Amino acid sequence: MENLLEVGAMDSPTSNIRSTLAAHFEPNGSDDLEISVSGVVDFESGINSLASGSLDLLAVPAIETIGRIQEIGGLGCQIIGARVPRRPSEVLVSPDKLLYQPKSAIIVSDSDLVRRQILRARPDILAVSSEMIPDVDQDIHRSTNQTKLTRLSDLLQTGKINGFVISRAEYDNSNQTERRHALLPFPKERGDPHFLPKPYADLVAILSRQGFPSTLAEKVTEPEGNTVLWVQSRVLGEVDEYFHDKLGIQVRHRQVGSLLRQAEDYRDIILEQACHNPDGDIIEEEVRVEIRMELISEDGSRTIAMDRLVILSEYQYAVIGLLRDWKTLMAQSSSTVPKDHPTDDEAPPFLSI
Repeated sequence: MENLLEVGAMDSPTSNIRSTLAAHFEPNGSDDLEISVSGVVDFESGINSLASGSLDLLAVPAIETIGRIQEIGGLGCQIIGARVPRRPSEVLVSPDKLLYQPKSAIIVSDSDLVRRQILRARPDILAVSSEMIPDVDQDIHRSTNQTKLTRLSDLLQTGKINGFVISRAEYDNSNQTERRHALLPFPKERGDPHFLPKPYADLVAILSRQGFPSTLAEKVTEPEGNTVLWVQSRVLGEVDEYFHDKLGIQVRHRQVGSLLRQAEDYRDIILEQACHNPDGDIIEEEVRVEIRMELISEDGSRTIAMDRLVILSEYQYAVIGLLRDWKTLMAQSSSTVPKDHPTDDEAPPFLSI
């Protein structure tokens, strides 16, 4: 069919991309273009189908594109944009919220970032990976994703652990009956801990063959998603790979009205001033891009963070400056503090990573 656009979607345990795209296209269908969404098994089969012309577009978890840019380009394909993360925050599956967990509670997460964030909020909690659960058979981490979730649920029911952290998609797909508590980047209650998402969390990258019409690309990509993909790809390209699973990052478009309400709720004078021009007038015409990054020490006791809020037309220049400042901050915070006097004890780095 001449006006049929074939889109391949690769689901993952943390993203239901096929159903998300199908729901997006259903109410937006037009008489001149029919869009069909089908599933692909893995990235290799999907990119080969795209390159051969069996598919017109390919939607995959953005994390699948890391280290594959040359492979994608060598097949005559390209990344043309992305779709906005809908549910990037993970959830704690437990009867109690994190702050109400008993002392020495065992919380399981296979994300180094999340474990550090948990320790920052509750230093008295034992945050472990699935292969380090005390007094439990250590082959659980080698199970399939569904089997692992079932076993974690059983351990929770028998009281061997107090909770475990998974994505919202994993929670929905595993038919969990236990309560969930979202680990939000902005807590509902002031003073509660915050949890920045992992890089590329729930971000969907859209691929096409080279020369794909930009007018059609706009039907599947989203401006905010394109911004998120560009910023996070640039950040991960500049940051050492060792930190990829330890870095918290959030990128999103913000309207001035919501920023002012947030500034009022949190009594944040700096955020409020960022919405005014030098003359003190509020400029509402242009969307702002908010970028938040943080790195937490292994024991959760110390954090370095950097925030940027810039107008949309200048965000690419701002990211270049942010990365320069981030590298300086990293170098200073991870270096041994020099002695003020020969008799002083040598001070360790501020951040132990």
